[in-house]
This record gives sequence, C-alpha cells and structure tokens, in this order.
Amino acid sequence: MYFSAYLFLAFGFINNVMAQTLTANAGSNKNICPNTTQTLGGFPSASGGSSPYSYNWQPSSYLSSASVSNPSAVNISGSIEYTLTVTDKNGATALSTAVFYVDPINTFNAGIDTGYCLGQQAGVTIGSPGNANNNTNHTFLWQPSSGLNDPSSPNPIATNTVTTQYTLTVSNGGVCPDRKTTVTVTSFQKPYVDASPDTVIDEGNTITLNATGSVKNYWQPDYHLKYGSTINPDVWPIVTTTYTLYVEDSHHCSNSDTVIIRVINGDKLFFYSAFTPNGDGDNDFFYVGNIEKYPDNNLKIYNRYGKVVYSATNYNNDWDGTYLGNQIPTGTYFYIFTDGVDKKYKGTVTIMR
Repeated sequence: MYFSAYLFLAFGFINNVMAQTLTANAGSNKNICPNTTQTLGGFPSASGGSSPYSYNWQPSSYLSSASVSNPSAVNISGSIEYTLTVTDKNGATALSTAVFYVDPINTFNAGIDTGYCLGQQAGVTIGSPGNANNNTNHTFLWQPSSGLNDPSSPNPIATNTVTTQYTLTVSNGGVCPDRKTTVTVTSFQKPYVDASPDTVIDEGNTITLNATGSVKNYWQPDYHLKYGSTINPDVWPIVTTTYTLYVEDSHHCSNSDTVIIRVINGDKLFFYSAFTPNGDGDNDFFYVGNIEKYPDNNLKIYNRYGKVVYSATNYNNDWDGTYLGNQIPTGTYFYIFTDGVDKKYKGTVTIMR
C-alpha cells in the first residue's frame, strides 16, 4: 500500500513538471504572395509554464504589434524569418520561429525601355536580367508576339521593325495575381549623313567641307585634311580624292557618305589672308598654296609703317608671326612675293592671336 502511494505521488510530480514546461509556437512556415497580410503565431502561441505570458516578436518589420500573441504582418514584400520569445510570469522563456517565403513574382519585369539599330544589330534582349534563372514555377507571356523570337521566354530577343510596346504577363498558376509590366523597344534608323557635294578645286587650294553628320564624326582618308572629327574639315588634296564621312549617333547607329574632290592640276599660287600663330598646331604659319613649285621665290613682310618684319628666300610656309624671335602684334601686314620666275604678288595678311 505504501509502495502504490509512492508511485502515485511520483507520477503526479512528473506530470505536474511536464504540465509546467513553457512552449512557444510562432506558427508554421508559409509560402505567400508579395504584399499580403498574414497572421503570426499558433493557436495558442504559448502553453505550459505559468500564465500570464508576455510576447516579443523579432524583427518587428511589417508587424501590427511586436508584443501580442498573434500580430498581423502587413504588406510583406520580401521573405523573412520571425522569432517569437514567450516569457511566463516566473521569468521562464521559450522560443519559436516561423518563416514566410515570398513568391518572387514581383521581381520579374519587362525591363527598361531600349532599342537597337535596324539593319545593323541582331535585335535586343528584353526583360529584367536574371529572369531566365528563376522561372521554374512561373510562366511568361509577351504580347504582341510580333518581332520576338520566343514570346514565352523570360528574356526574348526583339527584332521589331517599328517601335513597339510589349506587355509581359508573369503567372505562377493562379497562386498569386498575375504581374503585368511593359517595355518600349525602338528600332532606330541609320543617322542621316551628307558629306557635302562633289567639288572641283585648283591644285594648291584649300576648301572647307560643309557636311551634315551626327554625334560622332570622322573622315577617311586623313590625307591633306584638318579637323577630321568635325563636319567642317579643311581639305587640300593635290590629286583627286574621295573622302568618306563616318558618323555615329547617340544610339551607336552608324552611317557614311562620300564626297569627291576633283583636283585640276596647275601652278596657281593661293595666299591665305590670315593665320593664328598661337602654337596650337593649327594655322600657325602664313600659308601659300603651291609654293613648292616655286623654289626660287622671295617673300617680304612689312608692317604698316613700311618696316620689313620678315624676309626669306625660298620661303616654305614657315613664318610664325615673329620678328627677331619676338611675337609681333595682332594686326594686318603687307607682303610682296616674287615667284622667282616672272611674277610678283602683293597683298595683306592678318595675324590673329
């Protein structure tokens, strides 16, 4: 009889201890749709121990309250793990966790507006980067389908010939609302280019081309040519030459056009009326076209008072506007040029600094 009573008391003590073990219940893990409202915690969220209980949820992000048994998590936008800490009136604690896995459907989109050079590029890939690695549980549908190599691909290649707005619909089988986004794909045309009309010049002469180009411009060949990255280069070919203007616009689309400069052979002299001797490598010297055909020439330069400031025999386009090593002032000067054969030329040249 005493033995039975002892066993009864022992089992009662064990059951009483077990009944007092504090347990927390944060609820089950869930796969949810983005921006939804969920209720946390089990029913109940705490058991055992000694009531009343206090509750603490961490982190507190999205929660209506971090200190109640079953708070609401509002507009959850990304996967998150919550930890519930329950404390009873005796200070005993218990922990439990619950994870909300947010469907990534909202990470998929049609991408940013883009375009490609029609006839120069093999289309352009659309859709946000990374879609192709995350489509196991999702389907993709692009509309319209025209100009797309695969309307069901997360990242199709667009080769539309006219500007088109595409709508991407992403679905996960109806678990979450479909997501729709749009992208505009522009098929850029070649930039307009005109290298200027074909021209005839006398040998030794220089002309400025008046072309129509784009953002980037360059000319080939660079034979007897200055300012080759502009639409108004100076050219002075000594033989008939075809110059090509290559252009590229802000979309990296390109085009080209040509101009033929036909040269009439001759020995006519061309005197430039001004030069800018500032040492920048551009128009730094008094230039006479075809001067190489008159090696016995003589040149004298006078200031307005009739003083000779420069004199040379066999002048070779190398006067830089100096006198005795010093720069002479900006202004107009007079020249007398003898070709060494039978002619004398007089005129003015302006120095601009």
